[in-house]
Amino acid sequence: MLLTYREFLLEKLDVGHSDLILEGGAAGHMPHPFDYNDLTFADFRKIVTAGLSGELNFEEVAVEKTDGQNFFATVKDGKTLFSRNKGQLIAPLDLNGIVDAFADHAVEKVRQIFTLAAQDLDAALPKIKNADKVFNNGTSFLNMELIWTQNPNVINYDRDVIQFHNMNHTDGKGIITGADSKPAHELVKILKKVGANQQKTFNIIPPQILKLGKNINFDKRKEYYFSKINDLRDTFGLSDGDEVKMYHEGWWRKQVEDNFGDLTADLKEGLFLRWAYEDKQTLNMVAIKKLASSEQLKEIKAFDKIRLKKYKENILPFENLFLELGADVLMNASNFVAANPELEKQKLHDKIRKAAKDVKLNGNLAQVEKIEAEIKRLESIGGVESIVPTEGIVFKYKGKIMKLTGTFAAINQLMGIIKYGR
Repeated sequence: MLLTYREFLLEKLDVGHSDLILEGGAAGHMPHPFDYNDLTFADFRKIVTAGLSGELNFEEVAVEKTDGQNFFATVKDGKTLFSRNKGQLIAPLDLNGIVDAFADHAVEKVRQIFTLAAQDLDAALPKIKNADKVFNNGTSFLNMELIWTQNPNVINYDRDVIQFHNMNHTDGKGIITGADSKPAHELVKILKKVGANQQKTFNIIPPQILKLGKNINFDKRKEYYFSKINDLRDTFGLSDGDEVKMYHEGWWRKQVEDNFGDLTADLKEGLFLRWAYEDKQTLNMVAIKKLASSEQLKEIKAFDKIRLKKYKENILPFENLFLELGADVLMNASNFVAANPELEKQKLHDKIRKAAKDVKLNGNLAQVEKIEAEIKRLESIGGVESIVPTEGIVFKYKGKIMKLTGTFAAINQLMGIIKYGR
């Protein structure tokens, strides 16, 4: 399967902090619709139509994606166990293990939030009747978000909550084999019945079901997005039934032809596989040296160095399309986790405007250029006024869990530039 550029970055380049929204820990990255290369252009149309109609409840109710700290928990032999990363899905830690794991964390608030959450969960989860069976004796994990007023990320919720997302099932060897949101709702109901949902620090809540409204300019906006989808589809003469990976294949073949059109067919095919599929076995660098001239080899190595930039260039029109769609959908959504959504929305608007202005006045040239680029990006998907107090919306389509994040990508980057200067 063709790699998405996020998969490429995470698995191949190990870039760490980047200008992408990346979920960490055991949960990994939650894909956008465009991250699924086996979806078709017709599928994209259905998602657009449903989003603008306020009807993203394809297979499950659409819920809010919150901006907190990700955490996993399970119960085995009556004992609560925790996981923060994929390795701990194999060997989860008990309460003392989590406390020890975060004891030397450089950021005190991070240490506190995981310690306090683990203490609350350790007190709550064993009270679930037949907990071992519910958690398949420690092989199924509740995926949750920790939201603490003393350690906010971008969005301030003014509530201390542990929000259950879904139950992730594993093969017992750390590989997630499936996810189901239904247990997250049911388990919170059970905890409420036994009085265990409100713990010492956190209130345990279910996935937040968003209320979605129909876009008031539905026909116009649908035509707008369909036109963009048509343009992408027609770039390489594809049909609505073609999977989006066909576009990416066409894009990479064009890159090879435009930059290395004078090479042999075998060498061009090898370079295509190398860059589009990260296949370095079919044509490794030793083989390239034998087949290419010294000048050609120099050009190939130079292209190899900028392939990250090329991955971004490849996916950008799809990313922009769905970020803008997310902004449209979320502007017509309500029932957010934030205690006072309107107040937090105004705070975010003011914070972005002030911070961007401060960086432009006092930042270095590189910071100013980054700020201007992100402001431009934000304007292209709705501007500051389209910012809402949420990270996004999560829905399930064709058995795949995906998200729409709207303006959050630009906000996240703006705040990162402002806070860390990067």
